[in-house]
Formats: sequence, C-alpha cells, structure tokens
Amino acid sequence: MAEDYYDVLGVSKNSTQEEIKKAYKKLAKKYHPDISKEKDAEEHLKKINEAYTVLSDTQKRQQYDTYGSAEGFGQGRQGPSGFSSGFGSSGFGFDFSDIFSSFVDDDFSGFSRGFGNSGFKRQSGFSKNLDLKYSLEIDFMTSLKGGKQEINLHRDVDCDYCSGTGSKSQKKSTCSDCGGKGQTISSKKTPFGIFSVQKTCSKCGGSGEIVDDPCPFCNGRGYVHKKSSINVDIPAGVDNNDVIRLEGLGNRQGNRKGSLYLHIVVRLHDFFKRDGSDLYCEIPLTYSDLVLGTSIKIKGVNDVVNLKIPAQTQPQTVFRIKGKGATNVRTKMHGDLYAKVKIIVPNKLSREYKKILKQLSEYEQKNLKKKILDNYKEHIKE
Repeated sequence: MAEDYYDVLGVSKNSTQEEIKKAYKKLAKKYHPDISKEKDAEEHLKKINEAYTVLSDTQKRQQYDTYGSAEGFGQGRQGPSGFSSGFGSSGFGFDFSDIFSSFVDDDFSGFSRGFGNSGFKRQSGFSKNLDLKYSLEIDFMTSLKGGKQEINLHRDVDCDYCSGTGSKSQKKSTCSDCGGKGQTISSKKTPFGIFSVQKTCSKCGGSGEIVDDPCPFCNGRGYVHKKSSINVDIPAGVDNNDVIRLEGLGNRQGNRKGSLYLHIVVRLHDFFKRDGSDLYCEIPLTYSDLVLGTSIKIKGVNDVVNLKIPAQTQPQTVFRIKGKGATNVRTKMHGDLYAKVKIIVPNKLSREYKKILKQLSEYEQKNLKKKILDNYKEHIKE
C-alpha cells in the first residue's frame, strides 16, 4: 500500500501550502544524495518529491484528498505512480528553485542567482555596511521647485593620516590567499553539475592587499567614522515618502563607496495641498465677488496665476488651471491646479456694512426669496 503523502512530508491534512513547502525544503535538504549520510537517501528523496508534487498543486491535492490518488494530472515524462518527473532523466521531479535554494542559501547567502559559465556571480558592490539611510524634512515649496539642502550625518570616510591606505607607511603587500585578486573561488557539487562560487577573500576583505603596519588612527582599516556635511540636490517634484538614491555618498571604505538613501518628509503647506502631480487650494471670496464676478491672482509654483471668477459663480465651484500643478519627478510633466471658491463670512460687521446687508436682505425678501423657495416648496416652508 502506498504511503500517505502527508505522512511522507510530516504534515497534517489541514496544513497550509506554505507549511507544506517548508517541510518539503527541509526534507529535501536532509535527504539530498550529495549532502545526506542517511541510508537510502535517494529513495527517500524520490518519495518526498512525489508527495510534494501532488500536495503543492491545489488541483492534484484536492483529487488526492477525495480519491486517494492524483493520477491523470501529470504532464511530461511519467515517473512513479504516474506523476511527471519534470526534470531530465533523474526521475526525482525536483522543483529547481526550491531544491536549489534548500542547500545553497545557507552557504552562499548574499549572492545573486545569476546563471552563466561561472555559476554564481556576486552582486556588484553589495555590502550591508556601505549604504546609509537619512530622513530629510523639507518645506512644501522646496519639494515643488527643487533646490539644494545641507545635511549633516556620520559616515565612514578616508583616514587623513594614512590617506585611506590603512598603512602607517602608506604601503601594502599582496594578499597570499587570493593572490591580489580579492576573490576566492570554491566549488560545490549539486545534482545539476558543479557550480563555482566566487566569494570575497576573508583575509584581505576583497582588497587584494595586506597592511603590515596598521595606521594608529584607523587601526589599519583606511577609513574613520566621523560627522560630514553634504549639500544634496532636491529634484523638483519630489513628494512625501519618496526615496532619493545618491550614489557614492554613503560610507566610503577604501575604493568601495556606498549609496545614501534620502527618505523625504514634506512639511504641510497652509494653502496648497497635493495629490500626485496635482495641487489643490481654496479661494476665499465675498458674496458680491461671486455674484458680480471678479479676478484674483494666485502665487503658484513658478509664477502668478490669474484666475477670473465669472459673475453668478456658485459657492464650492472648482476651477481647473492646466499645467500649473507640481512637476512629476520622473516624467517631468506638470500636473494641474484646482482652485475651489468659498464664501467668507466676516466675524465682525461695521454699522455701515450691517445697514447695507439689511437693505439687501429686504430686497431679496421682496424680489427673490419667494421664487427660490418655490423650487423647494415640498421641503421648505416659510
């Protein structure tokens, strides 16, 4: 009688796909023939792979749970129990990325999985100690117009005493482990062949050189950690929570330079609000401005916008001024400016103003109010 696939992977029938995958990777690594010292490791691996092939596929798993079999779903060359082997003539049916990562991740973490003639290739310039992050708060108009900003931060820079060499005499010798290349090559046997891995030399740290007389100020590192002042360029149109990468302005350790990542925080504006590349504002007007019409000048991003308010404009009307919004930092296109008009009711009234308003009220009562209320007679009564 065939073994239960859930028992093979050591999971329960209500396990999630993530739990099944995790169990599979753990067992695949344990019983891999090139790693495992277990007896019949290859046979164990076949069973594990067969179980995972079914349970990792929602449709196959459903049929297996219902009928105790998943035959008929396989494609390609058929392996044990009618399932597709899926990889060459090995008969294991490996999920290439899962199996490969299960025994590679531990030994070669920090390397990119780029396949080529040389196997793995180290990520260019990768170092968790080189890049810096800095939160930069700027005002609203600077975010729209751009400009320069001075920031102060602590970072690694060349040691002045040894000119960044790390040597008191400013002389170095060639590393004996890597022969001055800064890299060592190791090989690993896998079921898919032998992969060569290039790694940073642990003796010289990738420099290819050894310091025989360490600098007393930087202890032979060639760099010191100190406060620096930097003028950075803020591009026009940068928005809140944008991140700007400044290459070469992070930590500097010898000939290696990291990047500085600026997290932008934009202060709120008392007049404008922003949504993407569009700007929004509210224009305060009096009752007579809306009834009789007027014109108003708005100080925009780069110039003054002349906005004409037609006679008999209703409150809350929104005017769109094309191309007067913010700059899109990527496309360099300009958004629009949306201006909404609103009536301002004065807090204090002079006698003269009250007198005029009373006369206006009497006129409206006599000539306008009845006509207005007729339109709402089903809802409003005098």
